[in-house]
Amino acid sequence: MKTYRTYLALLAEGGAMERVVFFSDAVFAIAMTLLIVELRVPEVSGSDLGPALADLVPGYLTFMLSFIVVGLVWMSHHRKFRAIIRYDQNLMRLNLLLLLFVASLPLPTGILGAYGDNALSVYIYAATVVLVGFLLTAIWVYAWHRRLVDPVLTADVYRLVLVMSLPIPGIFLLSIPVAIVAGPTVAELTWVLAAPASFIITRIYRAKAEEPLAGRTTP
Repeated sequence: MKTYRTYLALLAEGGAMERVVFFSDAVFAIAMTLLIVELRVPEVSGSDLGPALADLVPGYLTFMLSFIVVGLVWMSHHRKFRAIIRYDQNLMRLNLLLLLFVASLPLPTGILGAYGDNALSVYIYAATVVLVGFLLTAIWVYAWHRRLVDPVLTADVYRLVLVMSLPIPGIFLLSIPVAIVAGPTVAELTWVLAAPASFIITRIYRAKAEEPLAGRTTP
């Protein structure tokens, strides 16, 4: 006979991931759209348009940075939720917490665009990206250990996806002490290393993972 707890488990867990994925995609899309809201067409005379557009450059560069960051996070989220085929309440809570910081990113983006030479704006922006990145990593680790992923997924693939998740939040975390020691401009320059670092680390890890397989191949 099914107990009260059994019925609660049926409501709290399941394999219908469509609503989770669709809702997450909607939050990502709205967050990426809101990033541009802070930028407005200057209302100046024609002779002042050039300087007014120049004033928009820092904000637009910050918009591009955030768009790329959110885009990379969305791609990572997409990959992980192709492999995650079941959910439970803790996974849902972690995903909602992740989406909270994704939806919040337009605020630190606006602050950074307006006060990019202020160390506090760098701390706030970097901390937000770090939280987003490590929460996504936590979702992956939790789903693997709770066996919410597709059974065909191997440990090697799990570790590869885990390694791919770490460089970007790691670089932004490192930029916080860099901002303290060397100033906000140097810290912002370190963010440029995030995408190349992710690519290089992934390639190195993948090459090392394939070495044992190559060694077992007969000519």
